[in-house]
Amino acid sequence: MIDTVALRTLVALDSLGSVTATAESLGYTPAAVSHQLQKLSRYLGAPVTERTGRGIALTPMGRELSRRGAGLLEELESLETAARAQSGEPRGRITVGGFSTGIRGLLVPALPRLAASAPELTVSNFEEEPDELIEMVTAGRIDASLVFGWDSSSLHLPATLISETITVDRADIVMHRDHHLAACTEVTRSDLLGEMFVSAPRNAVCHRWLTALFEELGSKPQIDYWAIEYDTQIEFVRAVGALALVPRLGRPHLPADVVAVPLDDPSIARTISLVWRKSMSASPAIAFLLEEMKAIAGKADSIDA
Repeated sequence: MIDTVALRTLVALDSLGSVTATAESLGYTPAAVSHQLQKLSRYLGAPVTERTGRGIALTPMGRELSRRGAGLLEELESLETAARAQSGEPRGRITVGGFSTGIRGLLVPALPRLAASAPELTVSNFEEEPDELIEMVTAGRIDASLVFGWDSSSLHLPATLISETITVDRADIVMHRDHHLAACTEVTRSDLLGEMFVSAPRNAVCHRWLTALFEELGSKPQIDYWAIEYDTQIEFVRAVGALALVPRLGRPHLPADVVAVPLDDPSIARTISLVWRKSMSASPAIAFLLEEMKAIAGKADSIDA
């Protein structure tokens, strides 16, 4: 019988196009990917890949095997999930991806609740950017993931994935308590013209969103400082009086000399969702995790309100 690990490797190679990308997606080394492909070729008695310049491509037989194998792997996972679901109890191990504030604000608080209510379920995590996380779920490297999209950008999912919204997370302008806007009940886009900002790196999702705030005004934000972590951005706020656009979920504790002032437009928010493969739709573990994180998000929303 065809080895499912080798088959999954072939399907991933067909989708991603290179041994390096396949290795990164599956968490293997390039040598391990090559070994799986060679093992599959030996078992079938014919090559499933062939050299093309510096890379490799699937042979006609390899492409047909990948096409049919992808459906078989999906059916196999669906069968396993349905069998596990018979008890109705979350059990086994799942790996959940996420971005930093989603992990801190939703997954971490859910873990004690999961441990108390579902002691036979083990949850591990993986942190990465949303685009990478979607690829990891699609490839089967992780089981589910927290992802987000700003209103100004849509979240594109492969047909094999489904998602459900957990919460809509607003962002505030974080500033020093001595800033001239700190006493405002809320601020507008116009209020932010000419103000100095600290931002996530160029082309990061949060940087694109900050830039989008000024597009309706035909302007750009004045960004003088750059930092990946929100903790570091807050230190810039304290030290040099810069402003920072910081979402509420998973926000670090604000020091006494820093305040968060809401934006006047509630649509300036990010939608946070959980995504998973359709073949795992019957999983009690996924359903339980989703329920717990929604409860945590609802509690946080009531506090913010």
